Amino acid sequence: MADRQDGRLTEAGLGAGAALIERPAGLRSHDELMAENGGLVPWCGPATLALASGLPYRAASTMLRGIAPDWYPGSGPVVTAYWRDILGALEHLDVAHAPVDLPERRPSLLGLVRDGLAPGWYLLRVTDHFLLLNNQGFGLAAVHDNRLTAAVLTAKTHGRRRVTHAAQLVSGPRLRF
Repeated sequence: MADRQDGRLTEAGLGAGAALIERPAGLRSHDELMAENGGLVPWCGPATLALASGLPYRAASTMLRGIAPDWYPGSGPVVTAYWRDILGALEHLDVAHAPVDLPERRPSLLGLVRDGLAPGWYLLRVTDHFLLLNNQGFGLAAVHDNRLTAAVLTAKTHGRRRVTHAAQLVSGPRLRF
């Protein structure tokens, strides 16, 4: 499939039944994050912070270390990130976000989207994972994380995982820092 510079596809090539959700021009792909990480698959916490803030992947890891130096190794990859630290980094970078109230019984990601989540961009913590979600409305959403770029939300793209934390990115992700 050929891509134009603005990220839109120029040739049809999706399998039957697949929907195309474009990624905004300037939002990096998981492949670009992997290239920033020396060809290694990036970890989801710093990758999600990088996508939401526009920071380079390594700068996002450094930012997490600066927010909570006692919780992260001084060098090497940031393997485990914490919700409070990602939100702290977004606040430090002036990326507008608002908490989303979740029911006490945590919904699946598919359930949350299908049960009336307002359209927009969300930073989510699902079972053992961080991701960005671009909710289009009408039950259609796209997942952006360390392994997926604008993937239609399905059971295979984290849809069955339980949502434990959610924040709406009020102005969407920052495309470049």
